Amino acid sequence: MDMLMIVFRASLQVRVHEILRSCGVLAFTEIPETVGTGQSGPAEGISYYPGTNSVILVALEPAQRDQVATAIKEWCAETLKHSVWVKPAIRVFAWPCAQLA
Repeated sequence: MDMLMIVFRASLQVRVHEILRSCGVLAFTEIPETVGTGQSGPAEGISYYPGTNSVILVALEPAQRDQVATAIKEWCAETLKHSVWVKPAIRVFAWPCAQLA
């Protein structure tokens, strides 16, 4: 099993939830209104750095982990085909995990 961490602009929440549902992910933990900075710039929830991020943590078996990662990659790739769309500010990370209790 792997822990998947999805970090994304809070404004993308509806689409991220749609992707998870389409991949059969029914349970996850979401940490809203996180702040930070990255390649797409700061998200600090203040007037000159508006917006915040959200973080989703979900434990998945490898096949479902790959399904979610592929769906997110395809979404990002699709935005590049449209000159007026902006690539989503989203990153996905995974590491091994084991349920202990």
